[in-house]
Amino acid sequence: MQRRVLPMLVVLTMLMTSTVGCLGLIPAREAIEGFRDPAEWSLDYQKIYVSHTYTTLEIQPFTNKSTFVVDDSVTEISVYFKAQFTFSELFPQFENNTRYVRATLTDSEGVIQWNVDVSSDSAPVEETLEPTPEFAKGEWVLDVEARGIGEETLGLIHDNFNIQLTITKRCVEYPLEGPCSAE
Repeated sequence: MQRRVLPMLVVLTMLMTSTVGCLGLIPAREAIEGFRDPAEWSLDYQKIYVSHTYTTLEIQPFTNKSTFVVDDSVTEISVYFKAQFTFSELFPQFENNTRYVRATLTDSEGVIQWNVDVSSDSAPVEETLEPTPEFAKGEWVLDVEARGIGEETLGLIHDNFNIQLTITKRCVEYPLEGPCSAE
């Protein structure tokens, strides 16, 4: 019986010395993970800008369609809007067909979540959309249609508008890996 023990010990010793490198990595990795700070929840902001300033005295159309994806990580969507129509206080647009900005934010189910239709100056407005109880998942569309005039010679006429969407997403930020990105 002792004759069998010695060869078994030799084989076991050879086996352990050849695999100690691989097996040694597991406790070393666990020890390093124990020193690492825990992961934290963070917020990531995706922004979509649509703005235009008119530069010709001829009525110019402008259209833009922007899309973004809403998933479970989206916690809030905010919209900032501002429009300026030169001399709109002196010459109001009654029919709203000459100079205007029309914008709609439609969710993935086809429901309009935000819209604006102006033909005179609009003070800056910021609206916040929150999930009730959650946002419709999928591709959302910001559709903008506008018309206006402007000129660059004297700089007196310059219809313009600004729309900014901010999509706030929750994500997990791991230490040593930089800021999270929920995109």
